[in-house]
Amino acid sequence: MNDSAQKTITRTAHTEWKGDLRAEIRVRDCAPFYSDEPKGRGGLFEHPTPAEYTIGALTGCSAAHVEMFAKEASLPLEGCRVEGRLTMGHFPEEDERSRNGGVVEISLDIEVTSPGTEAQFEKVKALFREQCVLYRFARAAAPVKDVWTLVRPN
Repeated sequence: MNDSAQKTITRTAHTEWKGDLRAEIRVRDCAPFYSDEPKGRGGLFEHPTPAEYTIGALTGCSAAHVEMFAKEASLPLEGCRVEGRLTMGHFPEEDERSRNGGVVEISLDIEVTSPGTEAQFEKVKALFREQCVLYRFARAAAPVKDVWTLVRPN
């Protein structure tokens, strides 16, 4: 398939500054949501920070892709939990850790509950690592550690 035949999707957000390091964010016709910063940085800390939205978006995308790839791998899915962590800091420009904007590591613990086979589970992991767009985006920007656990239903 040539590049001109590739399908693309553009997602759009509109943001308005609300003072005290807060922003109102609008997406499609959904209810607005807000970002904020900790009090020590000048915010009110009443809403998630942009970094929390970032890791939240990645974990939400991860759960959705586990479901999609479980179907593709014929893995019966009874549950999926994803815990994500984004570790970052402010480093001097000459510090190697500043090269990714200070993002040191992104970690995902992905727990899949299924009576399926180990081979089906491995196929889900492989499809996820190859095709999950936000995972690949994150991995291109910073080190990403993903730990997978297959839990058998009771």
